[in-house]
Amino acid sequence: MLPAKYILAAQKINSLLPKIEYKKPRAIMCGHCYNVNENDYAFCTNCGYPLQNIHLADAYHNRLQQRNKFLLRAETSVLIARIVLYVMAAFLSLGILFIFAKGNQKYFIVMMAVLFSGLFFFLAFWSRKNPFTALLTAFIILIVFSAINIFEKLVQSFTTAGGITGMLLCIALLIVVMKGVQGAYRINLIKEELQIKT
Repeated sequence: MLPAKYILAAQKINSLLPKIEYKKPRAIMCGHCYNVNENDYAFCTNCGYPLQNIHLADAYHNRLQQRNKFLLRAETSVLIARIVLYVMAAFLSLGILFIFAKGNQKYFIVMMAVLFSGLFFFLAFWSRKNPFTALLTAFIILIVFSAINIFEKLVQSFTTAGGITGMLLCIALLIVVMKGVQGAYRINLIKEELQIKT
């Protein structure tokens, strides 16, 4: 133990020294993604995790679960649209059977059926990598050819059962592909939001 005179001398020296004030750190690290944020931020700028109020962590996890549900729903609509494109490609590939038909335009019909079958198959396959662009392209093609088909036989489209059935089929295909386009757009938004260091 030190003698009392040394302790008093140390206390005198200590009282002469400037006081060191403890300052809060200027940055705070997120406990979820380890991103460095400014001290006065309430939420992480990278992942949105609450920095100050830990009680908000439940709300963060609920939001994350909700986003994952939206993502699953959007991926399902894209998958359904992709399957519809594959079915359309398979149906159009049956146009090859027109080669055995009688008539002057059988080769043109076969060529167009093979061309559109390949196009829809390519769009369905491409929708695996880039669903928004592929399904939007398919939607535009379907709109153009539906309009051509309806306006070509305008009177017949509204008066016969076959014309009305064809219109309803075109509308149903357009709705399914449009839901796929919307789902692909949502996938892009949600994945961009969730594309963080977790």
